[in-house]
Amino acid sequence: MLRGLTILVMIFVNDVAGVHGAPSWMRHLSPSNGDGMTFVDLVFPAFLFIVGMSIPFAIGGRLGRGESLWSVGRHIVIRTASLLIIGVFMVNTESSGKDGFLAPPVWSLLMYLGVVLCWKAVPRDPGGKRTVAIWLRAAGVVVLVVMALLFRGTGERSLMELRPHWWGILGLIGWAYLVSCLAYLLLRRQMAGLMGVVALLYCVFLADRAGLFDGMTMITEWIQIGSMLGSHGAITLSGVILGLVLHPDSPVQSHIGRIRWGLFYGLGLAVAGILLHSLNGIHPMFIINKIAATPPWCLLSSAFTVWVWVAVYWLVDVRGWKGWAVAPAGSNALFAYILAPIIGCVITLLSSAMGLTFYARLGESFDVGFWRSAVFAFAVTWLAGGLRRAGIWLKL
Repeated sequence: MLRGLTILVMIFVNDVAGVHGAPSWMRHLSPSNGDGMTFVDLVFPAFLFIVGMSIPFAIGGRLGRGESLWSVGRHIVIRTASLLIIGVFMVNTESSGKDGFLAPPVWSLLMYLGVVLCWKAVPRDPGGKRTVAIWLRAAGVVVLVVMALLFRGTGERSLMELRPHWWGILGLIGWAYLVSCLAYLLLRRQMAGLMGVVALLYCVFLADRAGLFDGMTMITEWIQIGSMLGSHGAITLSGVILGLVLHPDSPVQSHIGRIRWGLFYGLGLAVAGILLHSLNGIHPMFIINKIAATPPWCLLSSAFTVWVWVAVYWLVDVRGWKGWAVAPAGSNALFAYILAPIIGCVITLLSSAMGLTFYARLGESFDVGFWRSAVFAFAVTWLAGGLRRAGIWLKL
């Protein structure tokens, strides 16, 4: 439910960003280096936190079934690499040149087709469906390789112009996922130890901003150690801790116990963020800022996510409210994430072919554009949920 709600809000805020007259609180903080945040700046850290919540169930489940560390580690590496690869492909849609072999919307659609074919869930049971799915996955690999070779950006010409300008949202999630999984494999259900690692990761961010890693150019050229591994990893690992509280082996089993734990956990995170923010006059690393991934922003965002989870838990698990349409989308999160740009590409191509700009014109005023974005967000979420119910989902 929480992941589905996050997806719904994410699609809405991404779309409403293109609406004229949208208020500043419906956009990312401006200026981007300012001290503060809007609710839009809470969406990405919520994703990171929820990824962490699933780790005790996903990785812990594999270990509980007796899988070897080698097998679990291979799964983690493959999953991380998948997120990085998709992230890089998606990032390059932002810098696609108009003089390439394919028009940018066509290239994007074919690229997304390759992603869907590559990562569509393969049936476990042997048979014709599994064979077809494996062949489609192979076709998806071919499509992505071809798209990588056909991509043309706006810079210097070369055989391969696909570049990790940045790792994209999925790539950032991948790095944070890797850090959190390693910490979980090392400490398992030792909650106090994991809390210590969260503090250590924030120290990594502070050390990075103090210049400790400036000489490690071979790494820092590709990875921002302080944010990608440090503070983003801390958000995800904070989610692991809440996931441990919900685990069947947790000593906290009652509804009231979980709600109380969540409320105080969120309070502790929020207080830590506020205390660190009081140092903002000393150094910019202590401001609240999403782009810089500062610890105050991370801690306050984590607290907000915990409190939203408490509210959803009370409604669903305690009050029995099961009729939320966002739940299936939450179990098809990756497909929901790429469905929005896929539909955007289709709209762009139809508008170009028919000489119409109907969708863009709906965003010329905020009064109409708000509802355009709301309907679009609910439609994409519903479609992702429908695909999941039909047995079509993406699995890393």
